[in-house]
Amino acid sequence: MPGAPRRVGLLISAWNGYGRGIIEGVWQYAERNGGWLLEMQPETQDGSTEIPAGWAVDGVIAAVQTSRLAARLRDFGVPVVNVSGSRRRGIDFPRVTSDAEAVARMAVEHLRERGLKHIAFCGEPHWPFLDFWTDACREVMGEAGVEPMIYEPAAGLDSAGGIEALQQDRRRWIESLPKPVGIIGWNTSLCRHLSMICSVIGVRVPDQVAIISLETEDLLGRTMHPPLSGVDIPVKRIGHEAAAQLDRLLQGLPIESNEILLKPLGVTHRRSTDVAACEDPHVIKTLRFIRDHAHEGIDVRDVLKAVPIARRSLERRFVELLGRSPAEEIRRVKIEKVRGMLESTDLPVLDIAMSCGFNYMEHMIPVFKKYHGCTPSQYRKNVRRGG
Repeated sequence: MPGAPRRVGLLISAWNGYGRGIIEGVWQYAERNGGWLLEMQPETQDGSTEIPAGWAVDGVIAAVQTSRLAARLRDFGVPVVNVSGSRRRGIDFPRVTSDAEAVARMAVEHLRERGLKHIAFCGEPHWPFLDFWTDACREVMGEAGVEPMIYEPAAGLDSAGGIEALQQDRRRWIESLPKPVGIIGWNTSLCRHLSMICSVIGVRVPDQVAIISLETEDLLGRTMHPPLSGVDIPVKRIGHEAAAQLDRLLQGLPIESNEILLKPLGVTHRRSTDVAACEDPHVIKTLRFIRDHAHEGIDVRDVLKAVPIARRSLERRFVELLGRSPAEEIRRVKIEKVRGMLESTDLPVLDIAMSCGFNYMEHMIPVFKKYHGCTPSQYRKNVRRGG
């Protein structure tokens, strides 16, 4: 006779798509593997989660961001899997999270592909548990030969100053940045504030400031003006893998690794980064033509009909300004459209290939694998099972 189902506690903030995605990944695992009773702990007014008195659970999946919570969980005496990206002293539970440097690298590369030479990062310096994002961006910018321009609050500004004082300080920082510039924000909500500041001070997004988030919060991102680009973190898969780790611990089985870092899926490209940061009118016109017509199966000959310039000259300018050729840009734009359709539709891969400008599916598959490390079918499977 089967025993009672496991009771698994979730200490994960559900106020945004990131946390909700992790919770959904846990739920999917539980549904496919015999069922757990998931105990959700409501958040406090400041968005944090706490262990309630009398909580009776067999294991916990938590975003452990403070040593105080870590100590309480250790005293609780049940297996714990951590899904926070924060690296804090005294927090040593098995961990499943995104690869912060890979996420930051994808954001930096996305901005550099648009010809931006100045790239900045805005985090929340008053929240130390988010320092890992700042560290990752600083490291990746250094690797790319980009001067790290990191938001630092003005002297005397603290978290007690309120949102208005913080917004004024971010305004000071944005005004001080060289233009054009790409700004990476740690989450969508922050990027909304940055975009609103730009609107207030008359700085054009994306022409003067291109903005990208280190996460994709779909509804908040789409309803911004202009809509926000973001790195796609496999949040459902984080939840799924964390649940698998906890399941093994509950069964008394060893886990293969104490830390699993998952790579980002790609970038959702929206208008907040739809910029060509160069002064060459031929390159700008070419980029716009490619973005508008790549799915029609165009090649460089079609580009040259729309942009009257010698082929060798255009290719030289492209490489000098963007580090890639017009043909490479056509392939990149087509593959990004393929990726988006794999995620958002149930169309067969053949139909997607044709819709995105590939005459033969066999031509598309190796190109897609070069960009994303797997076949289109494998990519869709990964996304559907949680990233």
